[in-house]
Amino acid sequence: MMQLSQKEYLDKIEGLHTELLDAWNQNQRVKALKIVIQCSKLLGDTEVVKFYPSKFVLITEILDTFGKLVFDRLKGRSVTYDSLNSVPVHLPENFRSEDVTPLARETCRNWFFKVASVRELVPRLYVEMALISSYRFLSDSGYAVIVTRISQMLRGIGDPLVAAYARAYLARKGRENCPLVKDYLLGCFKDYVDTERSLKNDNRFHTLPKAHNMEMSEYVDLYSPALEWLLQCISHRAEEPVLRTVIERYETLSNALLLNHILSSFEPDFICANALSLTSLIREADASMFPTYKLYATLGMNLVLSSPRPDEKLAVLNDVWKVVSKLEDPVEYITVAEVFIDYPLKHCTSKEVSILLTDIHKHVDKDHAYENVQLQLQSIFTKICYHYKDLQPVLEMPKFLPLLDRFMGETQVEVNRVVLKCFTRNPEPTTDPVIISAMFEVGKTVHDSINALSFDDDIRQISESISFFLRKVDYDMDFEKQLNFYVDCRRAFANLDSVKGMLVTCAANLAMRTLGVVNGTHTKKTAAFVRACIAYCFITIPSMDDTFARLKLYLLGGQVALMNHCIPQGEAMFKAAIQLLNEVPTTQEVDKQVQSTDSALLQYMSSLASQLVCLPGHPEHGAFYLINGLIQVVKKHQWDKGSVSQAMVHLRLVAMLSAMAQQKLPYSYPGIDGNDVLYAGDPDYEDELHGLLADLLGCAMQALTELKENTDASAKRLQAQLALEVVQTTISFSDLNEETARLVCSVYDLARDAGAKRNALESVSQYLSRTQVMPDEVQERARGLSRQLRAR
Repeated sequence: MMQLSQKEYLDKIEGLHTELLDAWNQNQRVKALKIVIQCSKLLGDTEVVKFYPSKFVLITEILDTFGKLVFDRLKGRSVTYDSLNSVPVHLPENFRSEDVTPLARETCRNWFFKVASVRELVPRLYVEMALISSYRFLSDSGYAVIVTRISQMLRGIGDPLVAAYARAYLARKGRENCPLVKDYLLGCFKDYVDTERSLKNDNRFHTLPKAHNMEMSEYVDLYSPALEWLLQCISHRAEEPVLRTVIERYETLSNALLLNHILSSFEPDFICANALSLTSLIREADASMFPTYKLYATLGMNLVLSSPRPDEKLAVLNDVWKVVSKLEDPVEYITVAEVFIDYPLKHCTSKEVSILLTDIHKHVDKDHAYENVQLQLQSIFTKICYHYKDLQPVLEMPKFLPLLDRFMGETQVEVNRVVLKCFTRNPEPTTDPVIISAMFEVGKTVHDSINALSFDDDIRQISESISFFLRKVDYDMDFEKQLNFYVDCRRAFANLDSVKGMLVTCAANLAMRTLGVVNGTHTKKTAAFVRACIAYCFITIPSMDDTFARLKLYLLGGQVALMNHCIPQGEAMFKAAIQLLNEVPTTQEVDKQVQSTDSALLQYMSSLASQLVCLPGHPEHGAFYLINGLIQVVKKHQWDKGSVSQAMVHLRLVAMLSAMAQQKLPYSYPGIDGNDVLYAGDPDYEDELHGLLADLLGCAMQALTELKENTDASAKRLQAQLALEVVQTTISFSDLNEETARLVCSVYDLARDAGAKRNALESVSQYLSRTQVMPDEVQERARGLSRQLRAR
């Protein structure tokens, strides 16, 4: 086997596994036993010592297979038959020894006699341990004696590595069959400690690693899997006195590797209850085979999962950090600090967290050590940030921000994202200029990480975090400083549309806050400031990419300007919005689906028209120059042929002009004279207004005529929709006389013939029948239509 490569060795072992199954299936029991004995002998061979743990796993798998085959065989020989029906009766899963047939019991003894006849110790013990579950066929209460006997026989194995793994296999088989029996496990642990102590001063033991071209630490590390499993079996459902017993036996050895396995195996509650004594053991442990800093890291994991006694919390931290703070290697130091940062977070106060951060800064700043421990520092910062609901006290710690500056590259971006996200969890406003400046730089770092390859979800999350931070910033009544801050933000976060949109909203809100402070009457200074806010909005909006977001912000800016009596600025906002309407695409992507923009455009133009009602006319260009511009945009836009959105916009504009035709506007901005005052009694104004109304209504009727001529089913549906809209607009915004009444009735017929909704038709007919200004024949017709609808 020594001449084989690792792969060939593995194939050889797998081949033995296959041979075992084949021999068993062919009823060659002796051959199967020989194969198992042959495999067990390999566990006594440590020539290739580095491969021993892997070899142990593969061969014990074969032994487990053999044990199961024998167990199933014996169980099959315990089948009895019902004397009446000759139906086979199998042993239950929880059978007892008295349920076993004499034949099965005799066969079981025979197997153990065969095993006892094996001359070599290692294969004899391994095969017996593989068959240990079959002792159930002989006795119900003999397991404690059996495992104790085998554990004592294992003392005869000369090689300490082979003996350690044999004890681990015994612990595994014992846990499967008698999990509550612990004494033999403590005996195995004592045997290991005694063996190590006796070998510690034996020069032959120290020459073993050199014989295999290994360092002592590498050789000792081969014991780890066996020791870990043995201690886990000991600690399973164990009480605290078991830990004390293990520690007492460990103290005679002071092996750091063994202590590490003790710390990692027992319940954190037990470790924390003995924390102070364990720190003393760590200081005194022999670190030649296992580094001390790893012991402190393992201890820290337990202290974080549970809690020491209240009167020992600070004592434990001080006891540990007296040693850890003297570590010169930054990697060793930061390994412990990464674990222990959770300790003051959970068990102490912010003062201890700040002290620990100061010590971390001192160690990683020396010789630029932070460059090699970026991931550990990231873990520390993440734990701190997520622990505190309000990050402001953390930002005030002396060394938090200096440490934050030590991050580089991708780690810097990730840590700053965490800091920004955690800072925005608290909605309370921030007024501290130092914190605002620090978080501004954090946000800028995160913003600058965005590139063409960034995911949309990442961009959305970053935008939300930055926007939330900017909304938290509040300079109280220093409005000019607040606006200057928004100017800096516009330059710093130029790649994020949603952030710029939020800045425009904040600037508009700042103007409205100013209006509230002066109770609606501006001074020269406040008027100039408000104009500066509106100018900020006007400059920022064009830098955004989203067309509809820009349109909505122009509308908001215009409203804010008029509220603050800034008529030219408001007019400029509305004019910019109308010009931007020429750039609106015909389709847009919403939730990864391409949709027409007609519906959104109709809604926006309706809102814009409602604002133009109270906008005063231009002294040079006239009262309707913006409205004329809007009408031209509506006519030039490429509307979806499968909709009536253009005609619907025309009708919305009819409603707007109808409102402007009244002697007093239905609403206006305080302190601003509308066109009802500026053009009161002006015949040219009224003529132009009526001309626009006739033109818009004519466009709607032309669209209705085109739909009437179209025989397509979808055209009928659109015809019904538009006809009803024409009827409702006419009866709502015009004087009902003979001419308009006949128009309503004719369009009503179109709506009815196209299959308009019955409820809408009935409400229109009832309204017409109650109107007294119409000719009698029209009223009678309306009543007849109403009766027809009710009869359906």
